[in-house]
Amino acid sequence: MTRGVSGAAWRLTIFLAVCALALFALLAVFAQLRFDGEQIYRAEFVNVTGLEAGNFVRIAGVEVGKVKNIQLRDDTTAEVELAVDNSVVLTQGTRAEVRWENLIGGRFLALDEGPGSPRRLNPGDVIPLVRTAPALDLDALIGGFRPLFRALDPDQVNALTAELVSAFQDQGATVGSLLQQTAALTDTLANHDELIGQVINNLNTVIGSFSDQRQQFGKAIDSLSQLVHGLAERRTDVSNSVAYTDAATAGIADLLQQTRPALHDLINQTDRTSSIINADHDYVDNLLATLPDTYRMLSRLGLYGDYFSFYLCDIVLKVNGKGGQPVYVKVVGQDTGRCEPKK
Repeated sequence: MTRGVSGAAWRLTIFLAVCALALFALLAVFAQLRFDGEQIYRAEFVNVTGLEAGNFVRIAGVEVGKVKNIQLRDDTTAEVELAVDNSVVLTQGTRAEVRWENLIGGRFLALDEGPGSPRRLNPGDVIPLVRTAPALDLDALIGGFRPLFRALDPDQVNALTAELVSAFQDQGATVGSLLQQTAALTDTLANHDELIGQVINNLNTVIGSFSDQRQQFGKAIDSLSQLVHGLAERRTDVSNSVAYTDAATAGIADLLQQTRPALHDLINQTDRTSSIINADHDYVDNLLATLPDTYRMLSRLGLYGDYFSFYLCDIVLKVNGKGGQPVYVKVVGQDTGRCEPKK
């Protein structure tokens, strides 16, 4: 009886051990545990929307590590800490890009070897912004194809969207699949025969309207033909007119070029004269106000013949005195009769 109990205990122990190993294996698979040695690197990104700690790090589609941590820096850029296997070699030409894993928002970090120094990166080194790229802006991409999606059913939209994302992320030969989805779009449009029929009917209506107005339309075409024929017969005159116009334009341009200095000087002198008149505007206003009466008096003096009669009231000589000061010498003067000042 003791042997039976001990044998059952050993079998139970072995069964429990196997169950524990199987459970640990399941946990390792589903928890994505990694037991290999790993190296830590960092990468700077402008935008890491959707990327989370625990997302895979892949090279050529092969999982080589995971994203450990994501931090926001003071300059609003993001620093991603990633762990990769010891067997993976990163160089100063390595590029890091955030890519879509599926259409429900999953992301992963892809490492590609780009142009640059082949010198190896040491653990803890940083991949700078110039060698990183954020995820594809799916909203902008889908928005650009929105007019096409209106003609597709939801399943076709999902399939076409997946192929577009894959194509723009360079994930395999997806151009053929994209063309297949485009063919499905064409088939869908072909199935809309009722809409196409309506378009054709509308075109028939338009053509019928043109048919009803065919006489006026024919007259318009005939008039246009006559105009073109007349221009063709006068093509020599038209070409000569164009040549003369070109020559006249060249002459006017040359004339303006020659008169430009004179016009420039005239404008400057006009501005100077305007400044002087504006400074003594009271005198100018009085002169303009008295000129009409003065001209009328002169016109009356000229009625007796082609001469003018003047009455001598004053003669004053102006000479330069000592030191250049002006000296006035009154030779003749009277203030009576016609020379009496008016009040």
